[in-house]
This record gives sequence, C-alpha cells and structure tokens, in this order.
Amino acid sequence: MNVSAPLGPIIPEIGARARPLRVLHVVQQLKSGGAETFVRGLTAGLRRGGVDASILSVYADGLSGGERAALGVPVTSLDRRGRGDVAGFYPRLVAAVRAAKPDIVHAHLHAGKYAGRIAAVVAGVPAIVFTEHGDEAGGALRAAVNRILHPRTTAFVVFSEAQRRAFARRERVSLERVVVIPNGVAAPPDADRATVRAELRLGTEAFAYFVPARLTAQKDPTLALRAFARAFPDDQTARLIFAGTGPLEAALRAEASRLGVAERVTFLGFRDDVPRLMRGMDAFVMASVWERMPLALGEAMRAGLPVVTTPWHGSDAFVTDRITAIVSTDATPASFAEALLRIRRPDTATALAERARDIANRTFSLEASVAAHAALYASLSLSKGGARV
Repeated sequence: MNVSAPLGPIIPEIGARARPLRVLHVVQQLKSGGAETFVRGLTAGLRRGGVDASILSVYADGLSGGERAALGVPVTSLDRRGRGDVAGFYPRLVAAVRAAKPDIVHAHLHAGKYAGRIAAVVAGVPAIVFTEHGDEAGGALRAAVNRILHPRTTAFVVFSEAQRRAFARRERVSLERVVVIPNGVAAPPDADRATVRAELRLGTEAFAYFVPARLTAQKDPTLALRAFARAFPDDQTARLIFAGTGPLEAALRAEASRLGVAERVTFLGFRDDVPRLMRGMDAFVMASVWERMPLALGEAMRAGLPVVTTPWHGSDAFVTDRITAIVSTDATPASFAEALLRIRRPDTATALAERARDIANRTFSLEASVAAHAALYASLSLSKGGARV
C-alpha cells in the first residue's frame, strides 16, 4: 500500500468521483489529549483538501461553540454517559454511522477501536481504518472482539516502522495491512517570547525546562522532578514548568517541597496553548516510560525548542542522541539529570534544535500527515470499493 503521494495529486483523483470521498472519524471526545488534538487537525486539513471528513464523538466532545465553529468540521456528539450505557448507546451509534453514509470509518482510541468498528461493521461501511495511538490493557474479552474485528478492518495506521512490526506480530495481522503515517503537528503559532515569559514570571536569566504532559505514571513527571533537583540543587536560574493535570499532581507538589525546589517548580494545570507557551521556554523535557508518537515532541521540534528525552522504545524513529536531541542513557534520575545539564550548553542546544526543526518540518508536519491519510483513503476507495488490501 503506497501512501507516499503528496496531497495535491490525490485530491483531484478523489474529486473525479460523483461526490467527494466521505470519511467519518470516530473518537472518544475532542478536548483532552494529543490524539484528540491530532484528529481535530487532521479532519480540518482533509476538508481543506477536498475530503468530506466529519467526526463522531462517542462522549460529549468537550468543545465550546466557538471552538466547534473554528474547527470547521461537522461534529456529532452521542453524549454516552459511561461504559454502562450499552442498551441505548449502540443503536444510536449505529444509526449515527448510517446517517453519515461514510465510504470509510476511521476509528481512534479505545471507543473507536471497539464501539466504532463494531458500528461500522453493523452499518455495512465499505472500509474501516484504525489508528493505534497507544497501548492499552488486554484481556480475553478484548482479544476475542479483536479476532472478529481485525479481519474486517481494511487498514491499520501506526507511527513508526518499529511499531508497525510489533503491532502486526502482536495483533496477528499482515504487515501489508499496517501503514506507517507519523502524527503531524501544525506549524508553531506566532508568539512573542518576552510576552510569554512575562506571563509566567520568568526573568531574563531563567532557563525554563518545559514538561507539557499528563501527570501520570506513563509520563513519569516524578523522574523529571527528581532529575531537575539533582542537576540544579541550588541554581536559582533553573526553572521546571509542568503544563498538565493528573493523579500525580499532589504527590509531585509534596516531592518538590521535600527536595527543596518548590519555589523553582511551576504547575500550570491544563493548558490548551502549549505550542504558544513553547515560544517562551528554553528546553522541552519528556521523561516518559513509553510513547507511540507524542504530539508535544513534534510541536517542540517544529518550534525550534531543544529536546531532552528518555530512551523510550521507538524514540529513535523520531530523535537521535546528540544529533536532534539529548537522549538520556536510561531512565534514572542520575542519567536524566546529566541530560538536563547537557542541553543547557548554548552551542549544543542551538545545533540540536535547528536540525530537529528541519527534520520535523519535512517529516512530522500536519500537512505531510494529511497528505498521507488522503493517499491512504484514496487507495482504499479505488481498491474495488474498499476491499481489503
């Protein structure tokens, strides 16, 4: 399956149909994490390119009226009350899919993977695509459902070659049906560095390490905090800034006090302007235990922000130590502290950021991802009405 064609040649081919290709994206909701942010950007880009893309949000989409209008993509929210809402929910879901009359259903995250694909099969949608955004717990029931749904899924999308091979092996699907399309991020917004820093009370001498992430075990913000305290026990110019919420926040605040760095650690809570905030930062920090393709990493690279990261499995598909990022030797406070210190060298940070930005602009841009998805959809629509490829 070749999805490398640019967006321009693909759209006229789709336009030769009696109507634009209609693709319905099924997602849990649209407000919180990186996957949801990507779905918003992808569908908006597809519509600008001539694909009739729309979104079906299983739960309340979370968008304000202004945000929905700015998105410019038709959104239907089913407002499911919870996983216990079964008897009334599934008929409504199938009816909503049928009403959309999609050529392709593209499922995302847990709700799309199961409820979305089940509804697409019942509704008789010609082709189904599923993007594997991250790992989730297995179990006998989910394995049984996947054994039914995987053969009926036309294509699977992952973010790297390593993930592709692991997914095909684990899920027992052929490599030919698994497509690599890196998540794309939009170009960084215009923002004045001085203005952002003034808002955050960062002095001209401050060096701000930025951690935009959910405060959960997967993101391991505790490692970032302990490494920061180890690297800069007395340096009053070093600042650590978290943007995100999660179950570890109270423990992190207590740990910052215990380590004696609370006055130099800021918790911003949930922010929907992370790309803008990056304009005022000095380094991007990712201490994750695992990732697939974090949007914040791409945003930092496109913004020209030097990156410090742990060596999570698959990270080498996106960054290279001492070439486009500083990658710690392991995920210990000592190793990560050394990485934080290394990124503070001005010549090192500048060179890494410039190379990373060049690669990200060519490879991880939203435009490139939109083009690759449009090519995938076109290939499915042209393969005998969505037959398996």
